[in-house]
Amino acid sequence: MPELPEVETIRRQLKKYYLGERITEVTVYTPVLLQNITSRQLQENVRGTTIRDIRRRGKLLIFVLDTHWLVFHLGMSGIFLRHAAQSRQPRHIHLMFDLTSEKRLFYQDVRKFGKIWFYSHPVPFHHLGIEPLSKDFTLNNLKKLLHLKRMNIKRFLMEQSIIAGIGNIYANEILFRARISPERMTRSLAEEEVRRLYKAVPLVLRRAVDRLGTTYRAYRTVEGESGENQNFLNVYQQDGKPCRRCGTRIQKIVIGNRSTFYCPLCQR
Repeated sequence: MPELPEVETIRRQLKKYYLGERITEVTVYTPVLLQNITSRQLQENVRGTTIRDIRRRGKLLIFVLDTHWLVFHLGMSGIFLRHAAQSRQPRHIHLMFDLTSEKRLFYQDVRKFGKIWFYSHPVPFHHLGIEPLSKDFTLNNLKKLLHLKRMNIKRFLMEQSIIAGIGNIYANEILFRARISPERMTRSLAEEEVRRLYKAVPLVLRRAVDRLGTTYRAYRTVEGESGENQNFLNVYQQDGKPCRRCGTRIQKIVIGNRSTFYCPLCQR
């Protein structure tokens, strides 16, 4: 599933190529992806509008049009492509935008778990927690959240109502960076461990954005290229391999029905 770094990479590239473009037509090939509007209604409301901004909230991608918001959750395999020829799965292109500059934009989703919402007003997204790359992500705020929640630290990182945007890949990598066992409970962390966690969250995410995200299976950039962060992962999907820090073999366990990877020596 695309996490914050992948969605942020897509957002930046879309903004580079499509900001200020006017939509002349939108073609919906798979109406089931639309959550609160019909294909016809979407076409009528989006046709002739200009893309004023492209934003991200957690794992959500938001197209700000003249007076409307078009919100995408990319599900397991949703991506945007500039050219249909870049698609490795052309039969899974479900949405196409035609623009006045003769550009096109394609939305592809092989698993079809993605969702698309249309709003005539800005959405506050109250169900989402703090943005880990924002000024609101402070050490004091993190301490408060850890104190309020009584749960496993890995689940804490992945809970979207607490911190928005972190999924399984980056929760594993953040905990390795912070030298914290994924089996620890939130309230058991010492002051120094909380500080290491606070530093690790934005560091791991920003480095992944700089590397255009992590490609496993479906994810591609808007240019149709793979990300590079998979080449720098320390623990995720590295079970059986030696830890890059101490040489101990990375172990795999299951926490909350999710595969979890960690170094049993570095992350005691």
